[in-house]
Amino acid sequence: MADPFFAALDQATRTVVARVRGELPAVAPTATATRPTETIAHYYCCDPNRALCGLDLSDMPPAGDGEQDCVVCADLDAANAGCPICASGQSTV
Repeated sequence: MADPFFAALDQATRTVVARVRGELPAVAPTATATRPTETIAHYYCCDPNRALCGLDLSDMPPAGDGEQDCVVCADLDAANAGCPICASGQSTV
């Protein structure tokens, strides 16, 4: 079985490349007035300063409602991938 992190990263990369090549429709931009923030919400497990995708969250504000989920964190969570720190499958947004 492939590493879930690399599988999620591969899928996200393929999606971005396909959109750039015009093979997939780009997501229509949302009007600024209806878009709450440009922040991406990340998932974490035992360390709230380290996202499942590996991003350092120590200087980032807490996630709010309506924010776009990190595609790598969401895929890892959906696959019940283990936390890179404690190897459990628990996660929090």
